[in-house]
This record gives sequence, C-alpha cells and structure tokens, in this order.
Amino acid sequence: MAFEYEALVGHLHLVNGRAISIPPPGALVEVTPKKTARGREADTFFALVLPGGETLPKPEFFERMAGMACETYFGSTGSITSGLGSVFKFLNENLYMHNAESARSNQRRFEASLICGVMRGTELYVGRVGAAVAALRSGTETIPFPASFEDDEALIGPPLGVHVDPDTQIKKFDISAGMRLIVADPALADLTIEAVGEAMRGEDITAALAAIKDQVGKQPTLQAMILEFVPAAQPVALPAREVVSTAELAAVHTPPPEPPPPPAPEPSPTTNKANEPRRSAKRKETMDRAAGGAALGAAGALQVSSRIFDIFVPKPKEGSKGWLATPAATGLAILIPIVVVAIVVVLWVTGTGESAYDRCITEANGTAEIARGIASSEVNATINAWNAVIIKSEECLTLRENDPAMIAIITEARGVIDALLSIERRELVLLDTFLNASLSRVVLQGEDLYVLDDGNDQVYRVTLDSDGLSLARRQDAIPAMRRNASVLQFTVGDIVDIAWAERGEGLSQSNALAMLDRSGVLVDCSPRFLQDCSAQQLPATETWNQPLKMVFWGGGLYVLDAAANQIWRYRSVGSAFSNTPTEYFTGTGRPDIRTAVDFDIDSEGVVFILLGDGRMLKFRSGEQEDFAFTFREGASMTNVNNLFLSSNPIAQSLYFVSRNDRTIYETTFSGTFMQSYRAFDESLFASVADVAVDVNRGILYAVSGNSLFALRRSL
Repeated sequence: MAFEYEALVGHLHLVNGRAISIPPPGALVEVTPKKTARGREADTFFALVLPGGETLPKPEFFERMAGMACETYFGSTGSITSGLGSVFKFLNENLYMHNAESARSNQRRFEASLICGVMRGTELYVGRVGAAVAALRSGTETIPFPASFEDDEALIGPPLGVHVDPDTQIKKFDISAGMRLIVADPALADLTIEAVGEAMRGEDITAALAAIKDQVGKQPTLQAMILEFVPAAQPVALPAREVVSTAELAAVHTPPPEPPPPPAPEPSPTTNKANEPRRSAKRKETMDRAAGGAALGAAGALQVSSRIFDIFVPKPKEGSKGWLATPAATGLAILIPIVVVAIVVVLWVTGTGESAYDRCITEANGTAEIARGIASSEVNATINAWNAVIIKSEECLTLRENDPAMIAIITEARGVIDALLSIERRELVLLDTFLNASLSRVVLQGEDLYVLDDGNDQVYRVTLDSDGLSLARRQDAIPAMRRNASVLQFTVGDIVDIAWAERGEGLSQSNALAMLDRSGVLVDCSPRFLQDCSAQQLPATETWNQPLKMVFWGGGLYVLDAAANQIWRYRSVGSAFSNTPTEYFTGTGRPDIRTAVDFDIDSEGVVFILLGDGRMLKFRSGEQEDFAFTFREGASMTNVNNLFLSSNPIAQSLYFVSRNDRTIYETTFSGTFMQSYRAFDESLFASVADVAVDVNRGILYAVSGNSLFALRRSL
C-alpha cells in the first residue's frame, strides 16, 4: 500500500547542555510535493544536516542544505537509492566547488554532514555522509547505523565538500508498526546502543526524547530527530501524561485528497499554546524560582534576626549571669523559629509570581544593554547583537503577547539595523485575498495584475484603480488558465508559469497573457476578452526535466529548466512554436545553473540567471559575463526566491524576493545595492513569493501566501 504508514516526528536540540524549544535548523520532514518526479508520489523524505569541519555556518546554511536535499530528491528519477545518491552527489558538488574556489579567494570553507532517508510503503531507506549516526528500534532489537557505536573509525566519515566523490552509506529496512528511528549527531554514539534502545522504549516519542536527554546528561550539544512509524489509518493521540521535553509531535503522511476540514474548535483554557513551555515545565520552573527566593529570603531574615538579637541581647559582663539563662530567653527561643517559618512562607507565596517571562525580560534587557555598548563603527557586531536582541524579545512575546516593553526594544533594534542596512519599512496595502490560495507569481500589465495560485493551479486577474493602491475590479478567474481546463483539444495540467507576451510572435494574438503547464501546453488569452483563448503543444518536451519559468523575448520563447542545466529556446513560426527547441548553452564549457530559481532577459538580450544562494549569472549570446553584487558592510543576500527585471529607461533595476529575510532587495543592472524593503509587520511577508514594479507610479506589488499587497517604492 502506498500510504500504509505515517511518521510521528519529534526533535531534541541541546545547546551548551540546555534543551531549547526549536528544532535543529537542519531538520526537515517533507511529504511528496504537488509537482514531483514520476515515481516519487508516495514518498516521505526526511533529513538532518549537521555541522562538519572547523567552520560553523549560520543556521540558514543548514536550512538551505536541507531544503536543497529535499528538492533534489523529489526532482530526481529512478530508484530510492539512486535518488538518495543524487542528493549526496549534488550537495557534495556544490560544497566542493565552493571550497575549491574559496581556496583561491581566501573565503570560508563550508562542510556538512547529512543523514537522510525515505519512507515508501513498508520500506525505509536511510543514508548518510560524514559524522551522523542513527539507531532503529523494532520490537526488542535496536540496530545501530552505519556501524556499531563502539566503532569510532566507521562512525566518523569525511563530510560533504571534502572529496570529489562523497563517501556514502545507504541501508534498507522493513517498516513494522511502532518501529522507531532516531537520527542524530555523533554525540548520540557516546551512549551504548543498549542505553539508546532502552530510552526508545518510552510510552511515546516525547518520553523517548526525554529519556535520551536524561541519558546524555551534561553533553554540551546534541541534535536529534526521532520518527515513529504507525499505520496510516490509526488515530494519532497526544500523550496524556506530561513530560519535560523539547519534543514536538506531528503526523507526517500523504493521505488521499479530502474536502476541507471544518473550522477547528477554540482551544480550552487548559490547552497549551504554541511555543509555550509545557505545564509541568512551567510548574517546575516556578517552584524552583519560588524555592530559590524563599531560601534567599530565609537567609536575609536570619541575618536580620541575628542583628536584632545582638542589639537586645548583649553579651553578659564577665562574672555575671547571662540573659539567656532567664525564662524570657526560653520563650524567645521558641518564638524565633515560628517567626522565621512565617517569613519563609510569606516569601514563598510572594515569590511564586516570578516565571520564565521575568527571566526572559531580564535577559532581553541585558542583551539590549550589550548591543547599545557596541561602537557604531563595528557594523557586523552591531547587527549581530541587535539581531540577538530581536530573537530574545520575540521569545518573550511568545510568553506574553503585546508586551509594550518588548515591542519597544524590538522597534529600537530594527531601527538600528534598518539604518545600517538601508532597509526601508513600509505599510503594506492589502489589495485582495484569494480563498485557499498559495500565490507564486504576479505579472503587471497596464492597469491589470495577473496572479498565479500555485496551490490550486488557477490564474486570476485584478484591475487596479487610478491610484494604483486600490482595486477597480476584484479577482476574475481566467477559465482557460486552470488545472483540468479544456482549451481546443488540450487539457491543462500543473501550471508552471505565466508571462506577458508583448509582441505575440508564436501566439494566436499579440499582447496576450500566456500560461505554460508542466507538459508543455501553452495557452494565451486576450486581455480584453479572457474567454478568447488559444492553445498549442510545445514540441520535444520529453527533453524537459523540471521547467521553472518562461520569458518571451525577440520573437522567441525561453524556458528555464534548472534540473536539466539548460534554457530551452523556441523560435516562432507564424502563430505557433512548432520547431524543436535549441539549447541556449552549448559546447563543453557550460555553466552550472542547477540551483537556479529564476531568470529574465533585458531589452538588449542579456540573460540574467538567479541562483538560490543569492548569486547571479549573466550571459550575452550564451557567453558568460562578469557580474558581482556590491552590498554595504554587514549586508548580504544569501537566500532568494524570485527576480524581477525592470527595463524601464528611467529606472533600470533588478528586484529580488527573499522569503527567508522577508525582504525585497533592489540593485542596479550591474549589481550595486540600492535599497531593500520590509513590512512593518514582517509576518505579512512570511510567505512572500514574487514582486512586480510599476516604475511610473513608484509602487511595488507583492504576493505572499494568499494575499496581494501594494507598497510604495519611496515616501
């Protein structure tokens, strides 16, 4: 059965001996995406990327590596083992090439260990490169991977980025109900396999992770992820008992399509809120703090009572009887303990108000004081310090929402960072929202905006009002541009991209909106009459691997196929693209564009290709030209999703969307940084995917999640 089992997933993340409540940055579990290679439809992919070598990159590095691993696997074809091999090879090539270049340019080297796997039906495949270990418990047996925990030489291998060919180990297991798998860094191997097996016997994975945490003890760092495999039809219940743990419980599976579920009921007052400590943890923390306060109070009370005693009961003179021998002293000796106990009880009761939030506030204020003391000339240090302030303050806001003190600190931190990095904050104008949508592309033409809902494979048109910041007409769904639509004799499949065809060569009409699906069906519609549409089948699409974007230029159609390391070029013949495509890159010195996420062509035919790590490649007639970004100190652009090219003579600019940074960057055609844009409410850009710019009005239009926003380029 394709969906016979699902996986319950938990994480354990220890830093400097303390458990933190967020998963390791390189941990990822992903079910089959909507658009995946054939044969991967029933797979669940998981990965844990770990540090390797002497350089410790930022968390974004591990997140990006895990995401690339997932995309590579689901974009590959063939068996599961060949897919995992493609993941290791692709990531290793990228790191190895970077490190080879860094040796010449004195840049930082990057290495990483990776353990990942695939669940399909009743089969589980686990593979790794570098220093990563795993243990699988099935029934009463616990199996170490890749070797015995006592064999250090076999457990520690060369990480990704060291050798031309990665040293990989892949093993297949048969899944049974209740089987558990833990993947982790080598710190797990400091335990015996018997101890790990005993810990994994816990009632649930939360208890198992808590037991692992106890077994590890004072280990400075540990990154681990545990998966429990249960029958897909079995209800998933959270454990009733409370365990102090950083485990997160989630069901990961790919069920058949179902109707949208009814709205979830409001949580009861006793339900734990997201990101809050468990009740048992909060009780324990409160009691510890109260007990500590009581102890300090008791010590202070005893010190005060001692001073009072010295005043009222002076030492006796030599040869005389001391006051302690009198009946009054006996009564006082009985009274003092009673008073002290009363003081301790009062202090204990009044001390219970101190909580994790109070400690968080203290730490946030302390971090802010450190940031304020850094010289403004130390740009990188200042930015890093204030970023730490924001992280800590946002943590406090999860414990108490809308706290004005924390909001003020975050505002101060953002003000400093924005000034150093030339970040322009803008209020976003919400133009429209689309039901159950995941908007991925926006195209501007005149007064019309066309948006692609990638989640439902539907294209909409909205019409702007004269001010450009409101709508004259809300969303119109274009009937011919949706999944399963019939246009002439063609049926539309998963939509890849939409684009505006200015001159219309190769299409049934000029000045048309065009849509391309994954199988090469090209639909074009008149902007005046959206029902007036035509369609054609592009030839030789069997050579495609995974098309990402199309651009019309110079009477031709260009299709970016990063997985094939190529741009396919179609020439128009009358009102159709009926000829076999040619390759834009030819010869032996072809560039590596397999990590490309977007591309565009300027009015002179220069091709700009954007890579996922923020680099840009520039080509003229297939020949590469020099291109380099120039950012001010402390600024960088290392994780990007989309590119918008403005060829308007009065404002030639490149715009880049970074969902990770929740930022839109603007540079010149030569890569010189101009400015960047963020929302005051950054959560609105949490899923920002694309941008289009009206240069004449100075307005940017962005899609994020299910919403279409407008913001001014300048104030």
